[in-house]
Amino acid sequence: MVIKSKKILSEISASELLDKISILEIKLDKIKGKENLEEINKEYKILKDVQDSSIEVTEKLKTLFKEIKEVNLNLWNIEDELRICEKNKDFGQSFIKLARDVYLNNDKRSKIKSEINKILGSNIKEIKQYVDY
Repeated sequence: MVIKSKKILSEISASELLDKISILEIKLDKIKGKENLEEINKEYKILKDVQDSSIEVTEKLKTLFKEIKEVNLNLWNIEDELRICEKNKDFGQSFIKLARDVYLNNDKRSKIKSEINKILGSNIKEIKQYVDY
């Protein structure tokens, strides 16, 4: 397979854009290394430009962005802790709680994204469906 263009454009939901921007902000804080940060910053600036030209940021949207960023930061920290458990071959109660926290936080994230899409009238809406617990 060969890439035909270095610039691939695709329509995404408003919430997917904001979710990705929040993750990039976390990466800018967490990831080290000049080259890595340059790549992250490049993507961040591109997506922020899209946000600035496409989305009117209201107080409600600021609140939802803060919430989704908090959930994504929780997921980042949970993933780090899970990897430490894996490294230590510790699959006890701590590992089980962390594993459960992944889907509980992803469910929160999905609800926030749904609310963002509803508020903004996004053309594309993310649909999730899992077994109830």
